[in-house]
Amino acid sequence: MNATALGEAVAGWLRPLHPVLDPADRVDWTRLEALATALDETLAAYPVGGDLPAGAERSRRLLAVRRELAVRGHIDTRNHLFRVFAQFVCGYRDIDLRDATGLGHGVLIARHGSPQTRRAWLPHLLAGELAGIAVTEPHGGSRPAATRTRAVVAADGTWLVSGRKTWISRLAEASVFLLFFRAPDGRLAAAAMDATAPGLHRQPVPPTGLAGWTWGILDLDAVPVRPQDVLHGDGMMVLREHFAGYRPLVTATALGGAAAVFDTVTATLAARQATGDLPRLRDSALITLGRTHAQLVTALLGAAAASHLADAGHENAELWGAATKAHGVDTADSAAAELALLLGAAGFRADCLTAKTRRDLGGLLYADGIHDSLFRAAGRHHTTTRDDTVIPVPRPEAESAPTTAR
Repeated sequence: MNATALGEAVAGWLRPLHPVLDPADRVDWTRLEALATALDETLAAYPVGGDLPAGAERSRRLLAVRRELAVRGHIDTRNHLFRVFAQFVCGYRDIDLRDATGLGHGVLIARHGSPQTRRAWLPHLLAGELAGIAVTEPHGGSRPAATRTRAVVAADGTWLVSGRKTWISRLAEASVFLLFFRAPDGRLAAAAMDATAPGLHRQPVPPTGLAGWTWGILDLDAVPVRPQDVLHGDGMMVLREHFAGYRPLVTATALGGAAAVFDTVTATLAARQATGDLPRLRDSALITLGRTHAQLVTALLGAAAASHLADAGHENAELWGAATKAHGVDTADSAAAELALLLGAAGFRADCLTAKTRRDLGGLLYADGIHDSLFRAAGRHHTTTRDDTVIPVPRPEAESAPTTAR
């Protein structure tokens, strides 16, 4: 991918969407193009190409990319559509760059953290450190109401949390975990937990995709939680609100990866035609290209709409975030698989970015909610007369704070 590829991604894929966006939400294209330029320059210094194997070195470089972009002012927390399009740009280069911009799960601290917690963590996140989220448990992350990780009250009034969380991304790299657990009174709560806290034990598990960050099991053995660490609000509502806004970012990242595959394929086919290696394209190939482009663009519009609803606090934001994430990642995954066939054997080399993108998209079919569950919940919403649809919360990827012993 050449140095102007990200700029072309902005011009070719994103700018045509400009006329249909709400005027109040229109993206600052100058800043978006500056991000594309900064990302190209940063990746030249810290390359994370598909030929770099997963592991500590890839993780180190990805974190260095995030920190360098932070220094350049690209950890944007303002316009929600800018964040969606920024994630598209990052995914276009490499889906492992899904954490290159924005606060990620650290948004939970910004929105629901106590003043002490915001002061403690937001400067670090804005400087490029990472936040992880710990929801999933061995019995399934789509059932947070069945959470078994639990806090007990210590003699000094703090809580001591014990349990096991599984399939946690950013396992070794996160500076802070947003942990969901049962409070001593039984309600679902969430807290910002220092990743260096005593009692935290990590067990990495090698994934088949999304391997830029470590992934695996997080065990908690009487990890202390202070009153100021607990997020404000009902834990279930905090979680559902967060993923209504987070899922469109995941969707945009996936679609960016698929768009890069599309551009790689079309550029390759055009070059082969120009040299005479490929006298003509079959109608079936042309149909695949035309259909895939339309599918990717409309899925991206869906992600933008879902992000708008989440930002506005719309009552259907969770539904749209879940359904458009399932649809968008499914679309990206199917598109990449079909497009790769047009590259021939070259698209199946282990060091080919197209092959890596396909592995990463396979991982996203499971991360942040398995898609059958998300579609099923959407279908239930459309066939019930009661407001009781529960959107599943992520598989892989609080009320008042405690004050005195009880």
